[in-house]
Amino acid sequence: MAARQGKWRVTVENSSTMVMGAQEELIGPVTSVDEFDSLDAALKLACEKRKIRFYKVTVEGPHGVMDEEELARCCALANQK
Repeated sequence: MAARQGKWRVTVENSSTMVMGAQEELIGPVTSVDEFDSLDAALKLACEKRKIRFYKVTVEGPHGVMDEEELARCCALANQK
């Protein structure tokens, strides 16, 4: 597993909501970005958001982006606690 300390960024893309531009054109899904000082705090948000059907969640830390399989394992372990 990646280092637990450092800057962590959770990006959530909501594909069920699309943003309309000034000329009523579809721009794309709504994306939010939250930053954390620890992996544990980032995973708390990421695991909650992963439960929502239309959300795509990405976790990025000091050593790059966490792959989907690792994120799924971390969330499964968190649910067992």
